[in-house]
This record gives sequence, C-alpha cells and structure tokens, in this order.
Amino acid sequence: MLGIKIDYDKRIYGYDLLRAFAIFCVIHGHGSHLLSGTVLENFPWFKLPHGVDVFFVISGFLIGYSFIVNINKTNGKLALSKSLNFWKRSALRILPNYYLILAINYILVNTDIIAGSTDKFGIVLFATFTQNLYYPFYDFFWESWSLAVQEWFYLLFPIFLMIFTRLFNIKSAILIISAIFIAICIYYRYSISDVEYNNFWWDVNYRKVTASRIDSIFFGVIAAWIRYYLPGIWNKYAIHSFIVGFVLFIAVAAFIPRTLNTVYTNIFFLSISSIYIMLWFPLIDKLKNVKTVIGRIISHISILSYALYLLNLLIRHILDKHYSEITGQHPITSYLAYWFVTLVCSYLLYILFENPIAAYGNKVLHTTKMMYKRIRENDIKSA
Repeated sequence: MLGIKIDYDKRIYGYDLLRAFAIFCVIHGHGSHLLSGTVLENFPWFKLPHGVDVFFVISGFLIGYSFIVNINKTNGKLALSKSLNFWKRSALRILPNYYLILAINYILVNTDIIAGSTDKFGIVLFATFTQNLYYPFYDFFWESWSLAVQEWFYLLFPIFLMIFTRLFNIKSAILIISAIFIAICIYYRYSISDVEYNNFWWDVNYRKVTASRIDSIFFGVIAAWIRYYLPGIWNKYAIHSFIVGFVLFIAVAAFIPRTLNTVYTNIFFLSISSIYIMLWFPLIDKLKNVKTVIGRIISHISILSYALYLLNLLIRHILDKHYSEITGQHPITSYLAYWFVTLVCSYLLYILFENPIAAYGNKVLHTTKMMYKRIRENDIKSA
C-alpha cells in the first residue's frame, strides 16, 4: 500500500492494533482542542489512556521478550556482541528521525514560525537525551520527553542484563532488574512529593521525567517474563486479565479522583496506569494475521507511528500559531485537516528518510533482526 511493503506473516496484529490505538490517543489528545464548541467536543466522550504509556509498555514487552528468548537459547548470559547489535539497531531506528525533527524544531522556534524557546535548555541536552533525566524541561520539542525515557531503557536494560545474568539465572535477573527500576521510580516520585504543583508543573515534574517514568517500560518487561515463563497462565487467563485491566482503567479514568498533591496521584497513579495496560496484553497477544482492509490500514499506521509521533505536535503548533482564525471558524474541517497533513507528512518522512536510512544502515553495520524477532507460538510451547 502506497509503497510500504509489509510481510504480514512476520507481524503481530494485536500489537499493531495497540500501536495504532496509542498513536490515535496521542494525536487526538494534541488536536482535540480544535473540536471545541462543536458536537464532537470531548470526543470520544470518555477519558482515553495516555498513548505514550501504551507505547512504553509495548516496548518493554517486545524488547524484554526478545532478550529472554535469545538469552535462554545461549548460555543464559547476555554477550556484549548481542548488546552492541541491539544498540546499533535501536540507533538506526530512533536517531535519524529524532535528530532531523530536533533540527527542524530548533530552526522553526528560532525563526518564530512556532512558539517556544531554545534558551532555557541547551540543544546538547536534547541531543544526548538528558533534557529530562531527573529534572523537568519545557517550552521546546515537548514530544522528546518520551524518547529520552525510551533511550535510557535501551541503554541501561542490556547493561544490567549483562551484569545480572552473571550473578543470577535469567529468570531471576529479569525480575530483580525490573524491581530495581520500579523501586527507583517510586522513590523518585516520593522524593519530590513534598512540593505542591499545579497541573502544568505536575505534568512536567512527574509525567515527563525519565527517573519518574522508566518503570512503565519495565512493567512491559514483567509481562514478557510472564508470557515466557508462565505460558499456561498467560493463555488460560487472557480474558480474565483483560477484564481486570479494563475495569482498573475505568476506575482510574472515571472513579478514583486524581486530586493533585496526594499520595495516590504523586506516587502511584503513573505505575497503576502501566499495570492496567499490561493486563490487556495476554488477550491482545492472541490477535494475529488479520489481512482485511482495515487490518492492513492498522498495520500501516503502526509502521508510521514513530513518524506520526514526532510530527503531529509540530503540525499542531503551526496551525495554532498561524491558522487559529481559520481553525476557529471551521473546527471540524480543521481537525480533519490536522489529521490529513500529519498522516501525509509522516508517510513522506517514512518513505523518503526513515526507511531508506534504516535499510542502508543495516547493510553497512551488518546488524541482524535477532533482538526484534517475531514472537511465535512455538516459543510459548518450548518455554
């Protein structure tokens, strides 16, 4: 479809669907203000999960599972060569798009095409993914916060695995590492909970700081551990798990008050959000190889999700700054235009830049897809 070649037999439809849902949550969340005053205001009329949280748990699950499978196939330890292969492939997948959009944001902010400031936080921080390591940032390249969280996971997880698989078996090492990072995040949130914040400052201090959020990815790693080591429970209770996760989501979204500066909101809310997403995975994992038109569209959106994530807020900034009068007069049309432009630009970014660089880089660096292998049913049976 439109020049994107997909081997559907090597994709897991459930996670394509989840990625597509996640990027919908992100883009709609950034553009929903365009629908203000219309019959679609507050669409879909219930609170959606944060799309970034879904991406975090997916990353932890897929990467964690790949490492577990491959380490169990060798001597139970993670070799440096395997970590280097993972880091190279991750860099090829993440860095080209990231640095391109970082440069574009820098130029557009400094030419006053979009609002923001490059004075408060140096560009070197963004280039090294340290803009929000254990402190908040704001007013420039907002969407980079989650990529910094991801990159630190990509760096630290293999390092900890190389160390801990020499001290413990892989089954224990995964749980110990996950517990360490979850505890660090909870402690970090506790350590800043004596300060009272309004909504804006709570968001940048709690939700968008790496030291506060990397636990979300490790809940995905725990899900991968359950799938590999407890496949019977994973399969038998898939529906039960989904129902519990959905009920917990409804409770968090609609019934448990998120009062600012409370123990629940400051310390536990962000972890609970990742837990209910994690509980959806056993059922999502069963959805595979859907080749209908809708299924193919969803797979394409999943492939474009990284480009969509990087571009949607940039496009919204341009609309807000230069076309606010038009968007105010034609809100629904403007919302649809926002989606259309975001999709077209993301498609062009993927076709002309992201995919060619990744393909060329894989040939030059001789990386393999071992760490990103498709999760197959026989992996469960042999576990």
